[in-house]
Amino acid sequence: MKDWELEDWITEEGNRIVRKVASVVNGANALNPHERLIYEVWLFDTEQRNGGVSQYFCNYGLAQWNALSQLALPVLDSFAIFADAVNKVVGRSSDPYKTIIGSDTDLNVRYEACRIQLLEDLRDCK
Repeated sequence: MKDWELEDWITEEGNRIVRKVASVVNGANALNPHERLIYEVWLFDTEQRNGGVSQYFCNYGLAQWNALSQLALPVLDSFAIFADAVNKVVGRSSDPYKTIIGSDTDLNVRYEACRIQLLEDLRDCK
């Protein structure tokens, strides 16, 4: 699958899941584990493409990152190396956004290096 096809896929799946959350009383609680994983990756991927890894942390913070990591690490091997790089930069920072901005590690380059494989793995896992 080409890069743009994967981007279309994650965008369409994210849109479908966001609409599902908005249409039911329980919202995010109505998602099955696979949908929740897609949602978390979609959220990260969208923020990263829009404004970088730092934007994701500015808008969502460590709690959201921890939710993504908890879901992705057990099933997406392609996420592990990137997550390790992020965790080394962010650590226990009280302000991960500022920490990322001030870091010598370019997490956007790191994400781009694993993004295609990560999206392929996500698309293929059930």
